[in-house]
Amino acid sequence: MDQRRWRRWTMRAVLAGGVLAVSAAGAFFFFRPPQVTVAAAAVRDITPVIQGVGTVEAKTVVRVSAKITGRLVSVLADQGDTVRTGQLLATLDRAEQQAQVAQAEAAVQRARMALIAQEVALRKTAAAVQAAEATVGRLTATENLAKVNADRWRQLHRDGGVSRVEMDLRVTEAVVAGQERRSAEAQRRVAEEEVAVGEASLDTLRQEIRVAEAALAATRARQADTEIRSPLDGVVVLRELEAGATVNPGSGILKIADPRTAWVTVHVDERDLGSIGVGDRAEVSLRSLPGRPVPGRVARVQRESDRVTEQLAVDIAFVERPERLTLGEQAEARIRPPARLGAVGVPLGALIRTSDGPGVWTVTAGRLVFRQVRVGIVDPGGWVEMLEGVRKGDEVVVAPGKLADRRNEGRRVTVVRAQPTGRSPAGAWQSAQVKEAK
Repeated sequence: MDQRRWRRWTMRAVLAGGVLAVSAAGAFFFFRPPQVTVAAAAVRDITPVIQGVGTVEAKTVVRVSAKITGRLVSVLADQGDTVRTGQLLATLDRAEQQAQVAQAEAAVQRARMALIAQEVALRKTAAAVQAAEATVGRLTATENLAKVNADRWRQLHRDGGVSRVEMDLRVTEAVVAGQERRSAEAQRRVAEEEVAVGEASLDTLRQEIRVAEAALAATRARQADTEIRSPLDGVVVLRELEAGATVNPGSGILKIADPRTAWVTVHVDERDLGSIGVGDRAEVSLRSLPGRPVPGRVARVQRESDRVTEQLAVDIAFVERPERLTLGEQAEARIRPPARLGAVGVPLGALIRTSDGPGVWTVTAGRLVFRQVRVGIVDPGGWVEMLEGVRKGDEVVVAPGKLADRRNEGRRVTVVRAQPTGRSPAGAWQSAQVKEAK
């Protein structure tokens, strides 16, 4: 009986010891500090590669339209056609313009005939002035002679040589000669005024001719506008209207693109804008040329981003343009800005995004300390440039996982130092996973 009781108490003691051992082990694992992996910030060259997706576009694209209202008689080019500068592309009905040209030509002819008639009339008036001047001269001489005779006959009458009747006759002849001279002078003044009026009319007719000729040139220009020609060398990418349609000024008929100005427009994140500049190297992958990247250069960085996607358009010119390009074709680009030499970098996995901006965790005296940072460029090897907040040799927590929450500020941790492996950013650091106690 005592032996059985002793065995029972022994079993109970063993079970109690096991429970205590398990409880102690659980408490150890539960309350021990989580383990984190840290890596030192290092000075290195960081070469970013910025990716963007977009389409093939053309810098020079012209929408060919009509300048006047009219009915399309013919469209002489179609999509895919190569056209040259000045080539006839479409024609409009020109019956109305032809009638207007004929009317304007008749108006010019009438104005020229009126000018000729006025010139003839002016010459006649000038001749009349000359005749009047000759008459005035002759009558002036006659008047002077009559006055001399009248004075002579007055003297003879005083001497008693002639009768008063004869003297009065000579005096009357002098008076009549004076009146005839004054009448001729009046006629000369009228003729001179007619010449001045004729010359003014001549200037007016010349102006009317210029106006009529300008109207004729305008109507001929409108007639020429019925022939729509290509403004550049290029390829027709869109045919918008067919013959028989009525067009208004600005109505698009064809769209022409200059393939020599083709480039790729891709969209990149606003955060990558600071490292992109005109002239940066790029590799373009076209959907029509899989596996054959085409070299390019950044030609233009637009200055207005999309307010929804927070992306910015970047235009990439081809160094060697492929033989065949399709506008609107999908393309991907890898832009390679110049390397940032001697930059302080940390693993990309150490970067934490917060509402206050980016930051990293560091460990001080075995506890987590958060640092706000200002970052620069990122390279494909998984390094991010630190502009402020981290210096060379500072150790940062890599891949903090659940510890990324700012509420873990001051939490005690144990540290494992990582070594770079040279692999991709996802696995560039050994022992980078946080191991928290259960």
